Amino acid sequence: MILPTIARRFATGFALAFARARANMVGHLHRRNMPFKSEIAPLLIVTQLEEYNYAGAAAIACVMLLISFAVLLLLNLLQHWQRRRLG
Repeated sequence: MILPTIARRFATGFALAFARARANMVGHLHRRNMPFKSEIAPLLIVTQLEEYNYAGAAAIACVMLLISFAVLLLLNLLQHWQRRRLG
């Protein structure tokens, strides 16, 4: 009975923890970058921009943006579904 009550707060906490972990991971991997093993998207964008490949940088950025929107949409749909279910 307690799970339905805390599910929204759990989803919000998960989203915040995910964002924080992602930010920490970016900083960690940036210090230990190994080509073709631990390259991260922001570093790839900067590399593409340094090579004047603006289309490649824009493509990577668009993929990152679409992933972010998909995660946010999924969280919003889950919250909406739970609100309707709990009534």
